[in-house]
Amino acid sequence: MRRGWILAAAGLLAACGERVEEPVEPDVTVVEAPDPIETPAEIAKSDGETDYQAVSGYGEGWYVSPGWPGEYPAGFAVLDPGVVVNGWSQPNSGVPADLECPLPQYANYQLWNRDRVEQDDLDFFVATKTFPVTLSQDASIEYVSDTGIKTLDLKTGDQLTYLRYLGEGFTIVSFGGEEYDINEAELREISDISSLPAPTEDQWVNVECEDGSRAWLLYSTMVDLPGVVASPIMGYGEASDIAPDDVAEVRAGAAAMANAYEGIEPEAALPDQE
Repeated sequence: MRRGWILAAAGLLAACGERVEEPVEPDVTVVEAPDPIETPAEIAKSDGETDYQAVSGYGEGWYVSPGWPGEYPAGFAVLDPGVVVNGWSQPNSGVPADLECPLPQYANYQLWNRDRVEQDDLDFFVATKTFPVTLSQDASIEYVSDTGIKTLDLKTGDQLTYLRYLGEGFTIVSFGGEEYDINEAELREISDISSLPAPTEDQWVNVECEDGSRAWLLYSTMVDLPGVVASPIMGYGEASDIAPDDVAEVRAGAAAMANAYEGIEPEAALPDQE
């Protein structure tokens, strides 16, 4: 899987230099040290990248991949002091939370908050419940490949497997054992995808707690807690911790957004403006 396409933010650092040959002492015998015993977390890594499937234990029927979906990925911010949340040692919604994790006030856990990501070594992944999408007619669907745009030819009755949403309308599906990044809109008129329920997505982030311990937190459980709200949208690619002077505004904005989803006019939840 092309992780660079999935991750909302990624960096690449290359260093170049001349090789310097050093003389080797002929009388010195070099003894190789034994390989260290790997911890479970180290075993779950491949080429420096975490194997989230192994870490989480999600089984067949789940697609586990790095990053969080959406052109504006979700997040949550801690507005109140003394917030202690329930976290997981194993990030899997099928097992109970088993850790207590105190969180710092004003912290904003969002992919674009690079300062917080680097400071706390945050790690994001999503587990998506897969489902079949059945073609209702013959069709050719464009998909994004490493070498450009190509076409996947499909027949009536063919089944794609929905794997996850990316962002900007693009989704990963599989067919015939291969994965394809496609524009989901292409499926609406030629398949049953419009009649299917929205995907089930467990969005996880590994955080550093205030006491120095670490825990996995599940987004859907965080935004329902007192003192915690969905991250404010500041602009595309922009996020930071919450400034103390902005707490009231952020809280009011989160309440307005929540009420809007429940059919209440957002303006009704906002404080009067002079």
